[in-house]
Amino acid sequence: MKMEVLAPAGDRTALERAAAAGADAVYLGYASFSARAGAANFDTEGLTEAIRFAHLHHIRVYVTVNTLVKDAELAEILSVLRLLRDLKADGVLVQDPGVLRLAEKCFPGLPVHASTQMAIHNRTGVRWCARKGMKRVVLARECSAAEIRKCTQEPIEVEVFVHGAQCTAVSGMCLFSSMAGERSGNRGRCAQPCRLEYVYRGRRGAWLSPRDVCLRNDLPVLRDAGAASLKIEGRLKRPEYVAVVTRSYREAVDALYSGTFTRANESEETALKQIFQRGGFMRGYAMACEDAGVICPERVSHAGVRIGVIDFVGERLAGIRTERTLHDGDALQIRHGANTEDVIYSGKETAPGGAARLWVRDGLRIAKGDEVVRLADALQLREAMAMQIGKIPVSLCLRAMPGEPLRLEADDGNVRAVCTGDTVQTAKTRPSTGDDLKKNLGKTGDTPFVCQQITVETENAFVPVSALNALRRETLERLSQERADAFAYDTSGEGNVPDDDIPARDLPEMVIYRDPAGIRPEAGRRAILYPEDYRTDALEKTLNECPDGIWLHLPPVCEESTLTGLARLTERFSEKLGGVVLGSIGQLGIDWKVPYGAGAGIPVLNRQAVRFLLDEGCEFVTASPELTERETRALCAGKAPVTVRAYCREQLMILHHCPARTLLGLTKGHRECTMCDRNTDEALRGSFLTDRRGAKLPLERIRLPEGCLVRVRNIAVTDILQHCDGLYRTMEDLPGEENAEHTSGHWYRATE
Repeated sequence: MKMEVLAPAGDRTALERAAAAGADAVYLGYASFSARAGAANFDTEGLTEAIRFAHLHHIRVYVTVNTLVKDAELAEILSVLRLLRDLKADGVLVQDPGVLRLAEKCFPGLPVHASTQMAIHNRTGVRWCARKGMKRVVLARECSAAEIRKCTQEPIEVEVFVHGAQCTAVSGMCLFSSMAGERSGNRGRCAQPCRLEYVYRGRRGAWLSPRDVCLRNDLPVLRDAGAASLKIEGRLKRPEYVAVVTRSYREAVDALYSGTFTRANESEETALKQIFQRGGFMRGYAMACEDAGVICPERVSHAGVRIGVIDFVGERLAGIRTERTLHDGDALQIRHGANTEDVIYSGKETAPGGAARLWVRDGLRIAKGDEVVRLADALQLREAMAMQIGKIPVSLCLRAMPGEPLRLEADDGNVRAVCTGDTVQTAKTRPSTGDDLKKNLGKTGDTPFVCQQITVETENAFVPVSALNALRRETLERLSQERADAFAYDTSGEGNVPDDDIPARDLPEMVIYRDPAGIRPEAGRRAILYPEDYRTDALEKTLNECPDGIWLHLPPVCEESTLTGLARLTERFSEKLGGVVLGSIGQLGIDWKVPYGAGAGIPVLNRQAVRFLLDEGCEFVTASPELTERETRALCAGKAPVTVRAYCREQLMILHHCPARTLLGLTKGHRECTMCDRNTDEALRGSFLTDRRGAKLPLERIRLPEGCLVRVRNIAVTDILQHCDGLYRTMEDLPGEENAEHTSGHWYRATE
């Protein structure tokens, strides 16, 4: 089966552009609970029409319900899921374990996809998703081609991102926007602080801003790896972007399966760069991009395509020596040192090597030799909007015999529709000929159909044109419905809402240690080791230094081989370990030989999520720091085994690139890097990012066999120890931070 070309649809226009460009499927957001709340999204009426339109054209529709939700929102979530069931959505993307539980129990016929927000990144996680009855997994963007190949061995569809913006953080684990500005990325309101400039080791740059991904030329690798769906990012992008990018991947996939695949030529590459890209494209983690190959510290906005240079500047006019064809209406940017000037070109089309003239407005800062880039190509945008949605070929068969009802059958090759009209009258003068009837039947006009064959049975009959037109309209409308219904999944069925009763349990106070030397066993407290180094030799040495009963915190992200190695190690140390703290939800796929609990990498905001994780065997779960005091106390009511992070420096994001290596311009060798092991001057250890206010974000490594992850920690220490009486608490051992700035996080913030 061909890999699916999956396009974004932020609104109805983008949906139509995706259809015109040949998308097999689209993903879009309902008005509520979409991880892209900034997109136009669809209300109930718009979603109903969108799904009917898409199914008519045999395009699948996947709806995002992929935010974390609070208890007060669960009733609305049920209504949304019921609506999607009734509309026969082809899939619903989820992140929240509580939403997954409701979908599984209440609407068993509704196909569920694990959103990339769920941070599924290895075969164990994919296996767990399959075990939970999900139809598809949207893999984390950080997966290599080798990991993708492992993941596709499980009995579930695997979807991979192939084009567009790349989150710098592991999706679903980012708290940066939430903690810095009270706009939660996990709840669809990301303010993108990652696209701001920071100072790292004295150099200012966008150290958290990745280039856009383009895997157009790597489709054979993804096919061979077993990817089922190719996802194009862009629900916040303009409809023309959807059209241009989707058309490129549509044609490439078709060529791949017909044996005529080639790399994109210069024209196609330029078209993709022109429509949108940040800092030039990269091939992503899937194709082994690393560090400086991932991050573009110089620019966070659309880079455009160079079109020429300023060759003179007069009092009222400036000249451009063009290197590409310039069109009337093109949006240009003139780059004068660190300054930029945006202008719209108004003038005749100018070929490469020609001279174009710009009016110079007062205050325009430009000089001879300045680079001119085109941010938007007026011709490209017009052509994208002019793409036609393909008409559906149908065969029509009309029977018009005197004394019988007028009968019309429409057939698209898979389904057919039949309608009848009034009794046909015998012609009194000139009968309606077969040619006349065929001519009128073929006028399908603005319908989605085009006639490929028309047959007529008639003899001495008179058929009014108005009656024929009405019957054709009714028959094609019925065919539209039959065609859409035949394409849709059977999503029927509804179960009872599962209860959220949570058994009371006693939990000890928990303390997370980074350094085993600092562990101080105390009665009534549970010590948890969150080590810096997970390489086998280092971890074995560290565990041997720890007291008996220590719990091991697992890394939030790791390759399959690393996770299975950790499972074997915990089994060997089962007599010493009290248990493990899971770093991500996919780690539920391991048959752990010791007790386990859900750490902060499995965010919990509602009691359905608590019950889900307890049913999965977790001894305890961790309340999300995005909850207020009132919401947290409701979540923990009845001595539910939910722990609250009462004293900690919150992890804002997990990075797969290393800022230290990025500063050095390194693009290879991430796995083998030893700078921190050798404690070189260039090493990450002890470094931080400084924001525009001068506040420092500490950087902390997690060393894995496959290389390092980097934790970006909050500016301030969360301290609500004195305010969460009666709750089970988790604290971090933070030596040397006694005088750090403190915050109460979301504890006293207004409820969203």
